[in-house]
Amino acid sequence: MESVDEKQDVRTKEDVGQILELATIKESDLNSTTQCLYPMQDHKIDDLMLLEVDKHIWEALNEGDTVSFRGNKCDDAILCTKTRTYEIKEAEISNSWLLVPNLKLSKATSAGDVTERTVERQNIKKIFTSYYEAKETKPDLANLSTLLNSSSFNGLEYESMIDPKTLYNWERLQSELQASDYELRRALADFLIADIDGYLRLISFDIEARSLNLMLDYFGEQTWELDEVDKENTFECLRELIHEPVFNVIFERYTEISTKTKSDNSPLYKYDERKCCAMIAKILLAASPVTEYKEFMETWNIGTPEKMHPKEEYLCGSALVTYSASRMQREIVSCPEADLPNNIHDRLNELFQIKAKWTVEEITPYIIRFTKGTMNVNALLTKYARCSTKNGLKYYGSKHGK
Repeated sequence: MESVDEKQDVRTKEDVGQILELATIKESDLNSTTQCLYPMQDHKIDDLMLLEVDKHIWEALNEGDTVSFRGNKCDDAILCTKTRTYEIKEAEISNSWLLVPNLKLSKATSAGDVTERTVERQNIKKIFTSYYEAKETKPDLANLSTLLNSSSFNGLEYESMIDPKTLYNWERLQSELQASDYELRRALADFLIADIDGYLRLISFDIEARSLNLMLDYFGEQTWELDEVDKENTFECLRELIHEPVFNVIFERYTEISTKTKSDNSPLYKYDERKCCAMIAKILLAASPVTEYKEFMETWNIGTPEKMHPKEEYLCGSALVTYSASRMQREIVSCPEADLPNNIHDRLNELFQIKAKWTVEEITPYIIRFTKGTMNVNALLTKYARCSTKNGLKYYGSKHGK
């Protein structure tokens, strides 16, 4: 390989013959075309990079799916397909790699029965001394709740106070958050979000609580069974009190389609007892984070519709049943999953401070979001916690605890 001006001729057949002779290579053992490589004057081209991809990225590119880099200018490079997220790291190449666009390979350098040697010039477009590796990683969604909270919906009367710059539509979230579309949609499903005038708006806890209470109060006033809820009738009665996009999202969250239908065969709905009771419990816990067990259960039962029956298991992920040695009583203590750290190490540390020993059933709602593939809840606990057995029941605690 030589660096010469493009106007100069390439090596001659005589030059090639001399080199082969010095290398003790028989010309008859080679194809009839010799290609000489020359760096271009501008071979340091900055708009080309070498990226190693796995089978998934390769298939996505071949199928014409979207493959894009996401995030802000100050973020580390993250590559996203429709369903996966990859971190990009630079790696050195032990031997330089050459990019030669028109280089002929194997059969193309053979002219059949022609024995006369031809010499061609080939220009090197770029010399690579490093490349980029794509390693699958978890999406960075730590600030998703912060972005959504800044423009949460608190009622039509407060809309004039919302700064338009804090509003996010789907496209803006896509470009700023380093996550695939699938992972971003799955993360958004953890929130109660309404599409209001084209923007994704987080419904505040107060609006969710007030709206659900209105809907359940109306249900309690009717003669409906739990699986005979009429959506249209409910909205018509509450349309002056609940903004329609908000009503639709909350109704969808707390109901499912019933096996029963109306007289015109349009669907009826069934309230999800677990979700409704859990939300009422959250409302009670917001007012009183620590309550004596019996008192809480009685208040909870009074606060739910007559045809629903609160159960202790409905508290999973929002509160814990503990025993206070100082007060010598069982208590319900608020412990919302959403308020815990987004890092598995920090989350487990905080959970083990709240309660030293956990059963798998108790801790599952708090760590299930960190499961992926073969890394299920049991695998997470095996990796990050210490197992002990008491009365034949497995408990998990801090790896560094007693």
